[in-house]
Amino acid sequence: MATLIKVEGMSCSHCANAVRKALSELKGVRDVNVDLAMGRASFEHDEELDMDAVRHAIEKAGYRVG
Repeated sequence: MATLIKVEGMSCSHCANAVRKALSELKGVRDVNVDLAMGRASFEHDEELDMDAVRHAIEKAGYRVG
């Protein structure tokens, strides 16, 4: 299953890498791509992925899901 989310607060490649790493560490998430210019992240995941866990991981990295 594919998901596309808006991520707010990214301003540089370090930010994009932090979001990519945070999402990649979630169980069941794979093929993470972060588009800094568009402020978006996309990823493939298992159907049972908890989107609250996604939000928490991004917030813990210092960014917001928009």
